[in-house]
Amino acid sequence: MIGKEIISERYVTISQVKDLVTNKKRSSEEISYELGCALDYLEKFTKLNAEDSKELVSKLINLGLDEKTSVKIADVLPEDLDDLKIIFYKSEIPKNAKEILDVVSQYR
Repeated sequence: MIGKEIISERYVTISQVKDLVTNKKRSSEEISYELGCALDYLEKFTKLNAEDSKELVSKLINLGLDEKTSVKIADVLPEDLDDLKIIFYKSEIPKNAKEILDVVSQYR
């Protein structure tokens, strides 16, 4: 990363990262050890495909959540209110928590 400049930043789900890393692996003959470890992790913990995760994030943003929280919810796919509380540990749980869980349950 020495000498590289950050041009922009955005939040992405782990399923989107998995797609990026998989495409990188396909386009090059050999990948670094670190990238291989990252790909192993992503294959183990990715719960949705990239399209579904983008759609879920979009729906969560429409419910009034910020992008960062929406991405985290799409990565974790909380099953109940206790799981959702963990994501909101630094802030108050939204009043529409039940609605959030209902939307998430459509993707589980």
